[in-house]
Amino acid sequence: MDINLINFLQPIFWIKIVVLIVIVFYAVFTFVVFTQVKVMTQILHLPYASGILRTFSIIHIILAISLFLLAIVIL
Repeated sequence: MDINLINFLQPIFWIKIVVLIVIVFYAVFTFVVFTQVKVMTQILHLPYASGILRTFSIIHIILAISLFLLAIVIL
């Protein structure tokens, strides 16, 4: 039997794929949160809160993308 086929049939391989898919969905969710924060700051004009919220949403996106890249390297 080919070694690639043996790895393809193991359950740990599928768990890794599912984890990567969940992290991708999480990264998409962070982009949705960023869009919602952007729309909210356009509607509500709060000088200090809008900058802080936008900063936290950008940090959230960066962390989600780095989590995905780290998961690809580790898994």
